Amino acid sequence: MLEKEINYIEEDNSSKEEDPPIQGDTNKTDISNENLLPKEYYVYEYYIVDSNEVFYVGKGKGPRAWKDVRNSQCEKIKSEYQWDVRIIQRELPEEEALNIERELIEKYRSEGQLLTNIMPGGVKPTEKETVGYVKYLLFLVEKGILQMSLSEIANLLLLNQTTVWNIANTDQFSEIEPLILENINEVVHRYHVNSYTEEQVRVGNVKYILYLMDKEVLKLSQAQLGEYFGMTPQVISYIKKEKTHSNIPMLLPENIGDILKKFDVFYVSEEEKKRGMIMFILRLRNEGIIKITNREIGRLLDISDYLIAEFNRTNEDRKYKYKEYRPSEEIMAKIAPYFILK
Repeated sequence: MLEKEINYIEEDNSSKEEDPPIQGDTNKTDISNENLLPKEYYVYEYYIVDSNEVFYVGKGKGPRAWKDVRNSQCEKIKSEYQWDVRIIQRELPEEEALNIERELIEKYRSEGQLLTNIMPGGVKPTEKETVGYVKYLLFLVEKGILQMSLSEIANLLLLNQTTVWNIANTDQFSEIEPLILENINEVVHRYHVNSYTEEQVRVGNVKYILYLMDKEVLKLSQAQLGEYFGMTPQVISYIKKEKTHSNIPMLLPENIGDILKKFDVFYVSEEEKKRGMIMFILRLRNEGIIKITNREIGRLLDISDYLIAEFNRTNEDRKYKYKEYRPSEEIMAKIAPYFILK
């Protein structure tokens, strides 16, 4: 954690005669001299440890560099790479910190460095301008051009989410007109309605895999699907029933080939073969072709009686159902004595 090293200028008043306190104003301190103000801001940058590549420049004070989230692109890099924080300069007045931040961003971008900063750096808009920016973004959201939440707008403009909510839902700032952002090109490309966040892409991928499961192109359960995409079976169920993310379309996964191989509909595992054999034998028994008990089936296939009982549940929703698999000739020979001769 950053240590604050704030030096205060203290005057030696030991030899001075104290002025009498002013009645009613005994706690007021004269800080009109800027040199008496603490220089508590610093400029920092995020960089990837392996390559030393800088991907974000900012200014802050206290624990700012180590807390809160930045824009989605910055957070994506932080989640995928080992990164760290580097303090460039500390003990700065805010205005000087803003200037250094802006100069660093301009320097890196002139060198071709791909920073994730959306705002150009050193930008400190007035309250009126900020409200105008929020209104313009809300206008684009209303028109279906952008897909942004109030929290994303707040993060973009470094505002409190409550402030953005008030702008969107009250007449508190009705006299202020929408104001287009200088970097609107970058904002539109990043938050366009046809672009999706990483989470939304995952949901779209899940929808596509569910579609392939219905078409019997893939062989997996909803539990396996959830495990593959890092979701709970309940979330998968909600997505399938359109109880959530109904506005996200099916999206083809980039690694669709790997998924087709992993869940190949034509691949039959040893476990599936064994369960398929149970289904085959039980069908023969149900049709009166053979007379055999669950225990005898278990002994033939080297499985537990309990597993076989699961295939005979009266509750159809919970009964085990597998594609039949004809036993080998060796096992069929062992079943032969159980056939009913008419």
